[in-house]
Amino acid sequence: MATAAPGPGLFRATGVLPRGMSELERQVAEAIQQWGPLEAFRRLIAANDAAIRRPELGDGCDLAARRTAIYTGLVRHWAETQLQRQGYNKPFAVAALGGTGREEMTPCSDNDFALLFDGALEGNEFLVELQRQAISSDEFEDTYGFKCHALPFSLEDVPALAGKDLNSFLDLRPVHDPEDLVEEFRQRIQATFDPFEHFLHVRRFWQAHWAEAAAAFERIDRFDIKNDGLRVFLAAIWTLAGKGFCHSHEIYRNLDDARDLEAYYFLLRIRMFIHSRQRRAPRAGAGGNHPEDVLGFEDFDAFGELLGPTVDERARFDFANEVRRGVISARRRVASYAKGVIEQELKNGREIRPHSPIVCGLGGLSHRTSYYCQTHHERSRAALALVLAAQRYDLPIDATELQATFRNAGDWLVRVPELAELFYETRGSLAKSFAFLSQVDGAEDCLFPGYARFESSFDERVHLERRSLRSALERNKTAALEGFVQEGQQRLAGAIASERPVATTQHELAAQEAALLDADQLAAIKLALKTKRLPVTTQDEVALGDPSREFYDRFSTGLSGIPLSRYYRPFQTEAGFRPETLELVEFLIANHRLFKQCAQAGLSAEREVAKLIQVCGDESKLRCLFVFACADRAEWNAEATDPGRWMITRELYQKAMAWFKPAPDPAQSLRAAGFSPDQVTILEDLGKDFFDGAYRPFARRFGAHLARLGEEEEFGEPRAILLSAGVAPLVGVAARDYPGLAATISGEFARHGIELRQAHFFSAARYRLALDFFHPALDGPPLPSGLLKSIEDAIRQRLHISATDEAALPGLKGKRTLEAWHPGLYRLQFETGEDHKGLLYVLACKVHRHLRANIFGLTAHGARGRAFISVYHDLPEGMTLEEATRIVTDRF
Repeated sequence: MATAAPGPGLFRATGVLPRGMSELERQVAEAIQQWGPLEAFRRLIAANDAAIRRPELGDGCDLAARRTAIYTGLVRHWAETQLQRQGYNKPFAVAALGGTGREEMTPCSDNDFALLFDGALEGNEFLVELQRQAISSDEFEDTYGFKCHALPFSLEDVPALAGKDLNSFLDLRPVHDPEDLVEEFRQRIQATFDPFEHFLHVRRFWQAHWAEAAAAFERIDRFDIKNDGLRVFLAAIWTLAGKGFCHSHEIYRNLDDARDLEAYYFLLRIRMFIHSRQRRAPRAGAGGNHPEDVLGFEDFDAFGELLGPTVDERARFDFANEVRRGVISARRRVASYAKGVIEQELKNGREIRPHSPIVCGLGGLSHRTSYYCQTHHERSRAALALVLAAQRYDLPIDATELQATFRNAGDWLVRVPELAELFYETRGSLAKSFAFLSQVDGAEDCLFPGYARFESSFDERVHLERRSLRSALERNKTAALEGFVQEGQQRLAGAIASERPVATTQHELAAQEAALLDADQLAAIKLALKTKRLPVTTQDEVALGDPSREFYDRFSTGLSGIPLSRYYRPFQTEAGFRPETLELVEFLIANHRLFKQCAQAGLSAEREVAKLIQVCGDESKLRCLFVFACADRAEWNAEATDPGRWMITRELYQKAMAWFKPAPDPAQSLRAAGFSPDQVTILEDLGKDFFDGAYRPFARRFGAHLARLGEEEEFGEPRAILLSAGVAPLVGVAARDYPGLAATISGEFARHGIELRQAHFFSAARYRLALDFFHPALDGPPLPSGLLKSIEDAIRQRLHISATDEAALPGLKGKRTLEAWHPGLYRLQFETGEDHKGLLYVLACKVHRHLRANIFGLTAHGARGRAFISVYHDLPEGMTLEEATRIVTDRF
């Protein structure tokens, strides 16, 4: 039996390049004509499989090309048949991509085809029919023997191609292309793609593989022959082909040493053999990966199988050693070739675009001609262009540039158009860009007047945390915004097209809303975060003139001394920011406390929602202000430390947004969600505040129980459930309503030593039912295991509301204020510096006993060592505000 000769020639290909396809295609066409498509596929694949099991290993190129021709020939037959059958007469082509386009298919390879059109895809009935046959049904597979996952593309799609999709088009090759549409696609890509970005994609995507492959060539327990072998070589080929977006075969033809390509084809041949050993259908993984590509020890020990059972054991032993020697040699060669080619590009300096002075080297980006700049304006444009390139491509700037392009930039840096581009750029991280500039003394103060005073000043947060200066904290806010956008885009992309994902936390809602902002809006928010404390606002003037405030509160803002109305004018004339962007920046800074002020006003009342609507004026500004507020408080006073405030903030935002974008009828939504008519009727009676607010998602947990309670004549079993409201626990209670219910439940929390931050009470008055929600403080003890049952027991026994209970309450030392809150509704506010426990319960009990009022909500927050408690309630018929105030003064 003939076997491959041992030695270096073991993996020498019979033909370095794939044989001309015309002869192979002709053979496939003849087979189809003789046997029909399905039988032709079976016979040709069987013949190819048999050839793979032969011991000649120098034919990897030829075998892969023949196998590929089987698939391309059958797909061509399908395309021609469908064109004739459907009568489609517009420009259309079928092309092979990736490994199919390189004619390098193996037994477990995916076939990679594209359906190319020069017009819009939407509404194309011919495309719909092709996809019905190939994707939506098994018609193509039943006819031709394999699944064809051909994806459609139009010329309009070309500019959007990026990453792996773009890379697969490098090896675009016509399968059926009567009108040269494939060449038109290639020319369009060459005119629109970014060669440097493609280079970075290849380098980043496969760096871990080619960087480690050379050192791992001795491993035989695990070798991914595709990712750690073939694609390592291809990374170098793609690096070279990407310069002009040419086919990989053009690079193959011009390699300096044919042995590099021979090594690649030998690994391709070994891959065929490994695939042929599989006894089950191929299993495609993410990114085109296959578990069949991973060789273990058993595979390295199996090469002798190629000689067949008739050859003696010693011959198989020697043959396997030679094959392993070839594998080791090929692994070394492809790894060193890839690493050398890619790193040589950096050593020489890869231009970010043709004739650009900015190049990427081994140490990062550098500017070749900045030392020729004469004026401050020229030097500033060169410096910020370098920062912009680093941000756009997510690359470091070479450290030597700190003493070159950026040397003493604090003496000469001025605002130029590249500054605005940094903010409008949607790729990369602006926070990282300013982290680099922060190394250059005085640079940021040149761009943003007052920044030097800002970064050295102390505010309340710096005083309390004692960790970082404000400049670092400011960059963290921008990074948080960038994180919101990225996470939100992923969430929306993963959602069903017709539905937006439900945001259950402040972070999720901020991410969801940030993903809806355009580049101008994001630029405005970034600039507002960067400069919030620099211009002088009306609020800053008030703080400055208030001697009762701490110094760090009075003098930590308005640090440029320039009024807000004048601060941003040079940003338009010098840096090129658009007027509408700067108008939005001024709006954000002037109103940056608005959400906080509305939330601190208490429960999300209609007047606070109306205030948001009036100030913002439209949906766009409302969304921008909300995202800005979330990024500004992503770390400090965030949801994790003050969940009650942020739940009110979320509710305020959602109610205000509902004014601009009205939600569907609640009853309709409930019925669509599967609620029974009785449940819908009772839930509707809870009122508009419930359905427009943040508690609506919990309706499903209580709908059935409320319906059962509604059927009871007098009493019904209460139910308490532990829920989740963002990052904090939440206790929901459904029960028969009675006077003092709020005090009963808050009193039970107090009995367990659990402080509450807020509580909201909803009443279905027609049915005498209550649905109440309680927010425990995050800094308190964990909720005891028996809490929910004890709450239910307390409701049954109506505890904590008797005269005896009130007599045992501690005295209150602090300021009491009772005021009208809404027509017919009132707010009792209590402020104290004393360390009182269970304040919400104390006030709820007294309001119940002395004012005989129905309570709708409780809130508590602290600031600067003082506690602020609010109780929202009505007054019994006939009791005036003046009378109620006297009662509060005398008895509370």
